[in-house]
Amino acid sequence: MDTEKKSSEQTAEEPKKDIGEIVGELVVSGATVLAHTAAEAVVKRVRKATAKTAPAKAIAKVVKKARKSSRASKVAKSKSKSKAKSGVKRAGKKVSKKAGKKSATKKTKKKSRKSRR
Repeated sequence: MDTEKKSSEQTAEEPKKDIGEIVGELVVSGATVLAHTAAEAVVKRVRKATAKTAPAKAIAKVVKKARKSSRASKVAKSKSKSKAKSGVKRAGKKVSKKAGKKSATKKTKKKSRKSRR
């Protein structure tokens, strides 16, 4: 807590404002706030009105399609990257499967030769 008393020098530096000045500042600040609020309301109305027009609807459609296509391309890119990474892993599996198939075909050939004799 600040319990020290202020010196008389500090109070002497700040001159007291006249009541007229204080009221004037309050009026100006109130008018500023009111004008700002009114401006925001007008902007909202204008946005709503323009959103209902045909050109704005057309622009909204184009933007929506562009977003969808960009999302699809991002998904495709991510899938192609994952395929490229996993392709190396799968190559070993494919080789082992092929090797298994070759050995199976050799067995069938041997059986077919035995059946001929």
